[in-house]
Amino acid sequence: MEQTPASILRLLLFVICSYLLTIISVVIGLISQFLYWLVFDSFGRHEKRAKRKFKSINDQKDGEYYIIIIGTGFSGLGTAIKLKQHGMNNFIVLERRGHVGGTWYANQYPGCACDVPSNLYSFSFEPYPKWSHYFSRQP
Repeated sequence: MEQTPASILRLLLFVICSYLLTIISVVIGLISQFLYWLVFDSFGRHEKRAKRKFKSINDQKDGEYYIIIIGTGFSGLGTAIKLKQHGMNNFIVLERRGHVGGTWYANQYPGCACDVPSNLYSFSFEPYPKWSHYFSRQP
């Protein structure tokens, strides 16, 4: 199969345009990262956020933790419950907010409901058959 000069030229133009778009997107990304650093990091915004007080709700005050659970959403709470049931107390649960709830708590808006049926969006080790709604709603 023989290629015509026009098809080779079109292919070359396509490659050059793709290359230029890649370079432009990388440059824009670098500029935006620099601006973000300039506006937020240079004024110490993240330092204030990092200096939160640490509150331990676990029985173990000092010592080693062998398990770290990140987040107090559905999975994090379920994992902590099962670890306690199996007698493992050398774990810690970390949450960035001052309350539990995870994504379900963070994303609140009028009329919000879960898209998974309530009986499936519950712990298998603690079923609750008397749900008031087929799809759970937010308060």
